[in-house]
Amino acid sequence: MPRNFNRPHMVWGWRGTLADDVQHQVGAVNAALASLGAEPVDLDTVRRHFATSAPALCAAILGRALTDRERANASVAFETYHSRRPSAQLMTGSQDLLTRLIRSGCSHSVLSLSAHNGLTQRISDLGITSLFLRVDGRTGPSARSKKQPLAKHVAMLRETIRDRPIVVIGDAVDDVRAAFANRVHPVPYAGGLTHSEILRESGPPVAETLAEAAALAIAHAHNVKQTM
Repeated sequence: MPRNFNRPHMVWGWRGTLADDVQHQVGAVNAALASLGAEPVDLDTVRRHFATSAPALCAAILGRALTDRERANASVAFETYHSRRPSAQLMTGSQDLLTRLIRSGCSHSVLSLSAHNGLTQRISDLGITSLFLRVDGRTGPSARSKKQPLAKHVAMLRETIRDRPIVVIGDAVDDVRAAFANRVHPVPYAGGLTHSEILRESGPPVAETLAEAAALAIAHAHNVKQTM
């Protein structure tokens, strides 16, 4: 592949994407459901109902809206479960992948709806802060969408990366919708918490591995150059 094109900047999701925490997430969801008096569910159920916040996911699984108190209880139970468990490690091979991509001219950032302080601390603990131009997590209440956080994230990135292509890589349909809303390219990743069939319905080609996601991001940047 020719090298005379702008290498992309990749905005990575954290939970279910770079963080190997799928089973942690299922446990946290079941803790949230238990706080509502509901029975536990399996990974397939979580993947088929996945939403970007614990209350929204519980509501989807239960098939009904939650009261304000239930939403608060679900959020507290979800976060408490995570706080009492060992932190998730990186997906196998992801650090080497990110490093190789940087050497090839790509750059990275993280955008997550996880709490900002915990996210930045975990990335620091893993010794990978230097791999990212930015790390942005949630600074307020639980959010349903990355649309507005991504808009801010992209605006801040543009000060550094200028007009290079931006690609959002994440495991949720919301990642795709947020990317389209902000006029950047999405690559859905099927190794996380959303069922691959649902991701395929969102439109863009779905990556089965993080390496494939990166390859799709680079191919997009190449195609952008070809059409200019």
